[in-house]
Amino acid sequence: MKIDFFNIHFPQTVSAVKNSQSKNAQTENRQAFTGAADIFAKKFIETQKEIDEIFLKNPEDNWIAGSLPQGWLKKLQKLPEDTRNFVVQKIFLAFRAAIKHLKPYNAPERSKEFNQHRKNLENRRIKESSEFLTKALRHFGIIPETNSVNFKRRKVFGKYINRGYVLREKGQNPTLEKLFIKTFKKTNPDTIEANYNGVKAETAHWLNINQLNCKYISKIYWGDIKGNFIASEYATPPKYISPIVHFKPIYETLQDFYYDFQKQTGIDVTELIDRNITPGKTNRIGLYVPKPKEEIITEYLQSELEKAELRHLDLHKDNAVIGTDESGKAIVKIIDIGGVVKEH
Repeated sequence: MKIDFFNIHFPQTVSAVKNSQSKNAQTENRQAFTGAADIFAKKFIETQKEIDEIFLKNPEDNWIAGSLPQGWLKKLQKLPEDTRNFVVQKIFLAFRAAIKHLKPYNAPERSKEFNQHRKNLENRRIKESSEFLTKALRHFGIIPETNSVNFKRRKVFGKYINRGYVLREKGQNPTLEKLFIKTFKKTNPDTIEANYNGVKAETAHWLNINQLNCKYISKIYWGDIKGNFIASEYATPPKYISPIVHFKPIYETLQDFYYDFQKQTGIDVTELIDRNITPGKTNRIGLYVPKPKEEIITEYLQSELEKAELRHLDLHKDNAVIGTDESGKAIVKIIDIGGVVKEH
């Protein structure tokens, strides 16, 4: 059976894209995907109702807010501005189509086929989505003909997350930033939790948190409300260091703990002290006993959000990982901001 998914039309050339635009469309494209995103960046929008209103007042955004990563945009920098904006829109829509096709199963959940073919169906869809997006990104000059992009499913945990995927470029001299794609479960829009969980809240809130420019919080690139996903920075575990912090129960000296803590997390212990965070205590025989790792790191990351009068209500070990900074050194990162609220 042929899948209509592969029949989505793309203009044959970039010049054809440009020539097909009307004067009015060109004017609209200058503002594409900036209206809602600019508002979210400037202000922490607290309710889903307000988020909806902002998107409705900016219909040209097509329920998408954010931007492609800088490395992706550099591939388009030689295009005229109007053409570039139009191409970016097409890339966003290609992502929407590809991720929609990642729907795990095409059999009713209670059918016999659901369990029998569950894994095979999902793997096939991942392959098809990867092939489709590769075709689109080659067409628009984001990747060369020698390269491809591939979705890889990651194990994820959470009440609101449905699936998590890493998208990476493969081939000759890959240059694109890796993306973490988070798809969401359906949420009840009438619940209080919808104000700080789900694709709408997390898109709006994460774009605002981006403005903190905090190295300890992963950045969102864009969120697609209709596509029910967000694309964010992928925190890669560093070589030779576990992605999960493992402190010893007891250290010979305070200095031994300080050294191990910084090596594993990238955080200097003086930063803890400056924030009035006590990481442990010396016992009666002079050995140093650290607090549980989750407690220390959670306190530290909360202190980062407090700078913007925010608080994470659901910060735990699955929402914060050890990744790498630009030099490849270990660094703690919040990778999920579902549950962030404004402190009053």
